[in-house]
Amino acid sequence: MTDATVPTPQKKSPAAAIVIGLLAIAIVVVAVILGTKVRNLNDRVAKNQTELTSAQDQAAQSQTQLTEAKAACAKLQAQLDETTAGSAKLQAQLTEAKAGSVKLQAQLTEAKAACAKLQAQCDETMAGSAKLLAQTNEAKAACAKLQAQCDDAKAGSAKLQAQLKDANAHAADLQAKLDQAAGDNAKLQPKAKK
Repeated sequence: MTDATVPTPQKKSPAAAIVIGLLAIAIVVVAVILGTKVRNLNDRVAKNQTELTSAQDQAAQSQTQLTEAKAACAKLQAQLDETTAGSAKLQAQLTEAKAGSVKLQAQLTEAKAACAKLQAQCDETMAGSAKLLAQTNEAKAACAKLQAQCDDAKAGSAKLQAQLKDANAHAADLQAKLDQAAGDNAKLQPKAKK
């Protein structure tokens, strides 16, 4: 600055100095208050920034979890669809099995009736078989008795055959003696005259 621009010193009044001092103090106080508020605001901003970063991280993590949950949900939906289809198939098979069971039950009832009929026939056959067995035993006994009688008859026939042979031999002997006696008698007869 040149000397021409330097203001001339003026005498200040004490009131103006006090006002200026008060203004300076007020400015300092305001500056301190504003500085404190700015620091607090900066702290809050930093805290909010940290919280925002944490919230963004959590949001990203939540987004990842949401994506995974959606994929798991889709997988579970597919499994549910498969389970539903399998359940419908099993229900159809169960219905068929029930129908088959009813049919088998009817066949079992028929088989039981046929078995009871066969059992009755078997009982009748067994009774007839027992009767036939008794008759067979009786026939065997009668046959054995007849066989014994036949054996006795054969023995008697053989004895009679031997007696007949002896009688024939005796008759032949008698016939020979008779022939000899007739011959002797013929020799003793007188000869007829010629």
